[in-house]
Amino acid sequence: MLKKNLAELLLAAVTCMIMVSCNGKKNSSGTTLYKDEIHIAVQQEAPSLDLHKNSSLIARQMCSGTVWEKLVTLNANAEPVPELCSSYTVSKDAKEFVFYLRKGVKFHDGTEMKAEDVCASMNRWFQGFSVAGKLVGSSRFEKIDDYTVKIKLEKPALTLPDVIAGAAQPAMITTAAACANEDAKGMVKEYIGTGPYKFDSWVQDQYIKLEKFNDYVPYGKKGEPMDGWAGYKDPKIKTLYFDIVKEATTRVAGLQTGQYDLIYNLTDDTYDMASRIPNVQIQKAQEGTVAYVFNKKQGIASNLYFRQAVNAAIDCDELLGAAYGKFYDLGSCYMDSAQPFWYSEAGKENYNQKNPEKAKELLAKAEYKGQPFRILVSTLSNMDKSALVMKQELEKIGINTQLIVVDWATLTQYRTDPSRYDIYFTSFASVPVPSLKLYFGPSYPGWSEDRQLQNYMADFNSAVTKDDAKKAWDILQGYSWEYLPLINAGHYVAAYAWNKKLSGLDTYGGVYFWNASSEK
Repeated sequence: MLKKNLAELLLAAVTCMIMVSCNGKKNSSGTTLYKDEIHIAVQQEAPSLDLHKNSSLIARQMCSGTVWEKLVTLNANAEPVPELCSSYTVSKDAKEFVFYLRKGVKFHDGTEMKAEDVCASMNRWFQGFSVAGKLVGSSRFEKIDDYTVKIKLEKPALTLPDVIAGAAQPAMITTAAACANEDAKGMVKEYIGTGPYKFDSWVQDQYIKLEKFNDYVPYGKKGEPMDGWAGYKDPKIKTLYFDIVKEATTRVAGLQTGQYDLIYNLTDDTYDMASRIPNVQIQKAQEGTVAYVFNKKQGIASNLYFRQAVNAAIDCDELLGAAYGKFYDLGSCYMDSAQPFWYSEAGKENYNQKNPEKAKELLAKAEYKGQPFRILVSTLSNMDKSALVMKQELEKIGINTQLIVVDWATLTQYRTDPSRYDIYFTSFASVPVPSLKLYFGPSYPGWSEDRQLQNYMADFNSAVTKDDAKKAWDILQGYSWEYLPLINAGHYVAAYAWNKKLSGLDTYGGVYFWNASSEK
């Protein structure tokens, strides 16, 4: 509370200065002046910018479509449309996909994108992203000629273009040489993309700097608005700084003073503070799901009855409210509002039950003997506050609950070790198709190795029509609310704030800067 009050005093102290300087600067001839660089304040640091092997949301927000581009991307209807290809074809049996590449596209190192680069990038992505790797099996992209690639599968994969367009580990295209040049951890050493901005530098715990790529080759029609993430990109700002600013009130204060042009991760407390700043635009949108992922490989949560007991006991409203304040929506559907085709109510009777008596009955079936239930959680986005609520709710029904509170980087390390925890708290950004939900993967931390679950996922992946895929998804989600690979608590609402002098932002599924400009 003290920090909040101090921040509000700081904001109030500079409000008058901003109110008298809201209009953009002009030169002697009356022409509006524009900034060459802008500063974007983000909450956390990315573990890597190698998106083939990194599902970090902040890495995507900074670099997907900006530094890295894909064969196809998403339009505003969450449909795959050409980006680095000019077109593509799908066979009637959904087993063969041919992509015709755009000619003359330049990488940031000055070389032209050709089939060898695309094949190397896509095949590396299959190795790094288990969902895509499982979808295609042993099949790989191959070159037809310099500007044509194809992949032929053993089984139908109708959603492969959707997966390429909208995966949480994006199918970025880089050079064949960069794919082969990895560090000791298997990450690319050079960030060489085709996007409108190129990687310049990274000062740990301070900022990531991107510079305009002067040889960028746009697609689409100049002057037409972006359609989702697709269309004509015409960067006007020379330099983007993504400043790592962990304290929420510091980000808001920096927006107030003009130190930052845009800030990510408005919280429930700082939203009201930001809304009082003159000349500031705020955007709120549902952008993903909040998930509590069970460790099903070993330990107490490997018992189905125990998982069902936890799910029966909790109050999702209280849990989400503790972390997100007003920035959440309840809902049993695993998919988000941006994907209405995949909306499903299957299994909703097992969502947000708030039934302690049923939970106690399930604990008896689990033969629970007071073993500690270990909740692994980070301080990111106040998730530790949600974990405290869960602890209190579970202790009321007799579960011995322990909290393991760490920072986000440590959590991503700990969750790969099944001996360290029984459940961990996380969130997943919106994806265009259900198969991109990472927690369904048997090797993803949580280990959803259940044979029936994987059979239902195989039915979804092998569907030849979208209607068949939807039927398979209803079955898969319904079963998931019984098997409980995780508890899908609801949907988080992301909020951004920026100075209104910053215009031309693309706000589909986040905030992107490829057509932005900012008055001085």
